[in-house]
Amino acid sequence: MLNEALIQKRKKYFALLFSVFIWFAVLIILKVPLNPNFSILSPAFIMIMLTAFIPSFLVFKKKYNYNLTLFLAYIPALVGFITSVIFNNSAYFLISFPIFLLSYIVIFPKR
Repeated sequence: MLNEALIQKRKKYFALLFSVFIWFAVLIILKVPLNPNFSILSPAFIMIMLTAFIPSFLVFKKKYNYNLTLFLAYIPALVGFITSVIFNNSAYFLISFPIFLLSYIVIFPKR
């Protein structure tokens, strides 16, 4: 039987994990196009990679309290959404989504 603390951690985990689909829906509502033609050397691409990978490395390297870890792992999704809206290209969100997903796979509460 799972203890109450683990159940609470898993509730928060799945709530934030599935809330990323809200950002995807907002991109659809805002009609942000998927334009895969972008330069890897563009400032937007470099910005999203830096702001997405740095929090992910923090999640992998350090042991923070669980709520802060959830927030740090969520940053790539937020950065991808904001960058997609600013540069009118939802490819930035799709680039940051695997980073977000990998971070959330790593921090799945097991005990």
